[in-house]
Amino acid sequence: MNIEELIKSQTLEGKVAIVTGASRPNGQGRAISKALAVRGAQLVMTDLEGDDPRYNYEGLGVGSAEILAEAVEEVKALGTEAIGVTADLTDRAQIQTVVDAALEAFGGIDILVNNAGSLHGHFIADLTEDMWDASYRVNLKAPVDFAAAVVPHMRRRGGGSIVQNTSVAGLAAFSGGGCYNGTKHGAVGMMKTMAEEFGPDNIRVNAVCPGNVWTDISQPEAELFARRGFAESAEQLVEMMENMAHLAGRYASPEDIAEAVAFLCTPGAKFITGIALRVDGGINIVGA
Repeated sequence: MNIEELIKSQTLEGKVAIVTGASRPNGQGRAISKALAVRGAQLVMTDLEGDDPRYNYEGLGVGSAEILAEAVEEVKALGTEAIGVTADLTDRAQIQTVVDAALEAFGGIDILVNNAGSLHGHFIADLTEDMWDASYRVNLKAPVDFAAAVVPHMRRRGGGSIVQNTSVAGLAAFSGGGCYNGTKHGAVGMMKTMAEEFGPDNIRVNAVCPGNVWTDISQPEAELFARRGFAESAEQLVEMMENMAHLAGRYASPEDIAEAVAFLCTPGAKFITGIALRVDGGINIVGA
């Protein structure tokens, strides 16, 4: 492989990518959008219109139109084209609105990153109907609905790449995870099903499974889990989470996850499909 071939294997020039859950300032979706942008992709970024109590679990927050607009400008500053479209992805009609916007703006769709997720979970005895409903609709059903909406357009382009941003909670379980664990396991299973069904059309489907990632919500999340008895304090819980990783003993950054997602979207990953790629700093070494 010469240098020109190497560069070609990593470029996304001429590709159109949709990234869901893309607005949060220090979130994985915004980082993923940037990683795709610097490789040349045109971006369609989507998130909720505003604070929605159905998805704002324990006040940890959700995206909004205002911060989505800021995220789009950040991505455009990297030298690519980008648009933002607000949508509730639990509604198929709103998914179609995002797809239509992508087609109108850029003429096709090559990449879908299902990044949006629900954090709803609890001890099994404490799970509510609302927790189950939000977790199922956001983590399991919406990504499959979105994939079904873009696949016909990927077929017309000769193929594509779909990446599910799931979690190590989709491969292992932890006490207090409840429906979060269940729906993330389901998302990994549906990824494999889609990889099987879409493969003949040269559409690759993979999952990235992050471990502990330091984002906007990490500190309040640590406080929540400390209140539930997982540690004596939020500070102790943060230290525990850092020490789970065997690479430098730290949380992952959103950019760590973004680089893994971006690779799976590039031509360099053209023979990779149906995998759940752990990006967890080696948590799995000791059995998770």
